[in-house]
Amino acid sequence: MKKHRALRRYIKQGILFTLALLFAFTIRVTANEIEEPAAIEPVWRENMIADRVPTRRVNHITLRGVFPNVLPSFGETYAEINESISLAATDLIDGALRLRARTITFSYDVHDTVYNETEIVSIVMYASVAAVTTRIAVRTINFNAATGELLTLACVMGENFAPLPMRILTEWTRENPEHFYSAINAPLSAFYITDTQLVFLFDEFQISTEAGRPGQLGMNLDNIIRLNPIPPDQYRILANIYNLKMVPIRPIMEQLGFDAVWEQRQARVMIWWDRYSRGDDSLMMEINVNVNRYGWRGVPARALEAPPMIDTVNGRVLIPITFFDQIMPRTTYYVDENGYLHFLAYMPMR
Repeated sequence: MKKHRALRRYIKQGILFTLALLFAFTIRVTANEIEEPAAIEPVWRENMIADRVPTRRVNHITLRGVFPNVLPSFGETYAEINESISLAATDLIDGALRLRARTITFSYDVHDTVYNETEIVSIVMYASVAAVTTRIAVRTINFNAATGELLTLACVMGENFAPLPMRILTEWTRENPEHFYSAINAPLSAFYITDTQLVFLFDEFQISTEAGRPGQLGMNLDNIIRLNPIPPDQYRILANIYNLKMVPIRPIMEQLGFDAVWEQRQARVMIWWDRYSRGDDSLMMEINVNVNRYGWRGVPARALEAPPMIDTVNGRVLIPITFFDQIMPRTTYYVDENGYLHFLAYMPMR
């Protein structure tokens, strides 16, 4: 009898061990499937586009050079893309007419890359407009290589994150006033994507004071950071201060590449430029609980809209979300329909 019981026990243990192995294998396979998304097979090829010679004259303007023509071999949407190219050319010609130009010389480049698991083709059209002076104008057409869908900046970055490049452009021109005009009226409609950069282009003299070249702003794709969404139970809303959102500072700052350290005795958060150097030179700021201000490395202390507080439920220090508007203009955020808080930031390598 004892031998039978022992045998049944061993069999039972063997079955449980086998099931555990199968479960672990399933989890591992599932994890591998999540970590390794299917590779994107390129669709676009160089032979899908050809040169198109423009009409010789429009009113008093002589047209020269070439602009692109997407061939039917691309797919059913080639006609729609070509219509967009024609509209861009018409827009360039209209601008030249307003300048009373004598000639326009067209040229173009094509860029093809994979971004956010989508193959994007960008056609950059240039027009050298000869009037009293010669200046360069630029337009771009971006589309999904798999579907032919035309893409705007909102399609690429997300509708709620499209303002981020304008913040960076404004900061960029403010820091270099000797080279660039104000960015207030500069559009962000002309852009293209490479393997490493999101590049914005501007007509000559639109933001650039340098003759003979259009203005250009390049954002390194590796420096565009999408933070993990913050669920509604991880932040607080102060109804008495126009529903001000109080967000956890440590997870946000750490995802941005900073090092945030909680000091219990002083009831403050110390933020360093990175976790590998915590000397006086690398201290960025300190934030004290219940103190309605912050210090920013050499900048006089400024007031917050509400004092930092401790979230006793989650054990985190919360700060007003407007802190990022005040001190980190390269960060933008929005709340989705489910209450999740999304952040996007552009953080140059330090």
